Amino acid sequence: MTPQSSRMKRRAGVHHPSTQNRRAADPAHYFSTQSLRGGEPGCCIVQGASATCGAQRNRESVADRRRITALRSELADAERALRARTRREAARLADAERGALWEARDACRAFDRIRPNSSARLEAIRAGSSERFRGERQLAERALREADRADAAYTVIAFAKRDDRLRYLRGGHEREAVIREAMARGGVFTGACGGKHFRETSR
Repeated sequence: MTPQSSRMKRRAGVHHPSTQNRRAADPAHYFSTQSLRGGEPGCCIVQGASATCGAQRNRESVADRRRITALRSELADAERALRARTRREAARLADAERGALWEARDACRAFDRIRPNSSARLEAIRAGSSERFRGERQLAERALREADRADAAYTVIAFAKRDDRLRYLRGGHEREAVIREAMARGGVFTGACGGKHFRETSR
């Protein structure tokens, strides 16, 4: 054998253990090193493992998409329900405000018929005229106070800013308080000009 052929054989692996021989001698070492080259460190890849992991990732991806779709559907349902509830509440509030406005207007009209006679009798009594019945003066004064209150109530529900109208609609002490405030001021602040516009009591 010539030196050249010897060198060629060494290059070809004649004088070194072949890969097949190393695999037969230490199969565990071979698969371990191959797994470290082909997969994640410390994860031994066996036949079919890659396909199994891919299938699992696909199932997880499909499940994630389904969960996202379900969440989006639930969110859309919640938004629709909220919008429907808002519309119902707005309609209910508009109906209540309209009813209160009509009620206050009717009260003003009723006191408009009483006011002239009550004012005339009160002026006459103050000027020295005798009462036509006991308590006529007190009754006339009360009628005029209630007429003023009716005017203030109508002004509040018709022209006051939204917060004061809501207080009026709550009724009870809230309504009485906002009416007293309007009577003391002689009118109400409206929503115009940033809530600074003042409107005198309507009569």
